[in-house]
Amino acid sequence: MSPLAPLLIGAALCFAGAWSIRLSVLLAGFGAGWVLGEAFGASAGTALLIGVSAAVVLGVLALLMTKVLFLIAGGCVGAVIGARLFVVLRADASIGHGDWLIGFVFVAAIAMLSGFLASHLHRRFLVWGTAIAGGSLVLGGIGRLLSGADQLWRPDTAVGTAAFVASWIVLTLLGHEVQNRAVGHRKDDESGQAGQRGRKS
Repeated sequence: MSPLAPLLIGAALCFAGAWSIRLSVLLAGFGAGWVLGEAFGASAGTALLIGVSAAVVLGVLALLMTKVLFLIAGGCVGAVIGARLFVVLRADASIGHGDWLIGFVFVAAIAMLSGFLASHLHRRFLVWGTAIAGGSLVLGGIGRLLSGADQLWRPDTAVGTAAFVASWIVLTLLGHEVQNRAVGHRKDDESGQAGQRGRKS
């Protein structure tokens, strides 16, 4: 069950993450918690619990701090991206103190950068950010579910890394395109409704 959860959540984040900022916070919070839990050797149940706990904490934080919602959402998305990059770059990640420290600093740096970009670029960044983060979760979930797809979770060969990167790019572009079209349709609907209200008045 544990690998299936990030796969489904990653798909929602990749293809619909920017539609709702609060939803993207919950999805990304779960994803970051799950990836880091798995990276440091947690059992499937513990990784799932960490993911759910992270989603709840960040969801409550987003409700309490609506003025900096884009900052929080961007930070959560960046945490997913940073966690996946950490797993890919350090395939030997374990529960040692050094790895925890490196992971914390690396993920925090990516999260802060993403939060800064989201607070300035708003939905333009979130469309890309959620597509990147969601794509990485989908690949991680597939890599954990299928025995022959380990390289999609922790690539440890040049061919595996190349396949992972190529798959990540394709999923990101696909997710961005789907979200971009959906956001464009929503803007068209909103402008049409505004026009109708203007004519009625």
